[in-house]
Amino acid sequence: MSSIICATRGGEACRRTQEKAVALAKEQGAELTFLYVADSSFVGPVDKSLADAVTDEMARLGRALLRVAQLRARDQGLAAQTVVLQGTVQQSIKDHLRQVEASTLVIGAPRTGTPPQTFTPPEIQRFAQAMRQDLDIEVLVVT
Repeated sequence: MSSIICATRGGEACRRTQEKAVALAKEQGAELTFLYVADSSFVGPVDKSLADAVTDEMARLGRALLRVAQLRARDQGLAAQTVVLQGTVQQSIKDHLRQVEASTLVIGAPRTGTPPQTFTPPEIQRFAQAMRQDLDIEVLVVT
């Protein structure tokens, strides 16, 4: 059975990405997992205890956001799994895709003019291309 990973961070833009992942999973009869990465590197250099506290809070937020995504999938008649990882976003996603041998990654692209995001539009395209080449999987970038 094919496996779809939907990397998400919550928010209105991610709702479109989640909805696309649900539709794709239903269409393909694939398993769906929503993935959130708690990456505290955005706070810059801080002592370990603060970085750990920020990461723990981000993971807690991630679990709540993923539960909402999971409920949205259930409302569409699809059971979805959730995974919260800790680390840098790009490497954590890549490592997870490799570990579970996913067939497809669904990820959202920030819209131009929105506040700074984890990825800029060119970065998301480079990341998607790298995942296609390195892991030989389908990558769907939802705008």
